[in-house]
Amino acid sequence: MNELHLDPAASRLVVRTRAIGMLARLAHDLEITAARLRGRARLDGASWTAELEVDVAGLRVAGILRGDRLDPDALSAGDRREIERRMREEVLRGTEVVAVRASGATRDRAEVRVQVASGSAALTARLSSHDRGDGAVGVVGGCQLSLSALGVPEIKGPLGAFRVRDELEILVDLTLRPAG
Repeated sequence: MNELHLDPAASRLVVRTRAIGMLARLAHDLEITAARLRGRARLDGASWTAELEVDVAGLRVAGILRGDRLDPDALSAGDRREIERRMREEVLRGTEVVAVRASGATRDRAEVRVQVASGSAALTARLSSHDRGDGAVGVVGGCQLSLSALGVPEIKGPLGAFRVRDELEILVDLTLRPAG
């Protein structure tokens, strides 16, 4: 069995939200990044298990999405701080760390469980792994995560003019290095 540890400086986790509803064009589709990640994986041939911890206080609004293109300068510093505050205090209330547990019989698919204070959700993720040299392994993938499955209340704008789509898009580009 081979144990690997997440290299946080070479890893990235992105959450993309999309606004829907009558006045969704007045709202923002957001890209949120995780500034503080911890994790490890255990490889046993083609099988593997992994744990990832996402520090909620380290979630940052990277900017707004225009289609799939990030505009990092579209929000004011005040708007960015207010969105981050609402994520911590309202959406993920009571959660300090989002815990992610994953496993797979092959390296291209994962059965994943995500845990927050309000509940947990199970999902399947598509992955691609490759050697990055020096024993490091790169893992790239993505999935859809349902807020309602996590027990997170619907996120909506004033007077319900828009809301955040229940499915969040989660994208990962992780680097794992040999333990020790």
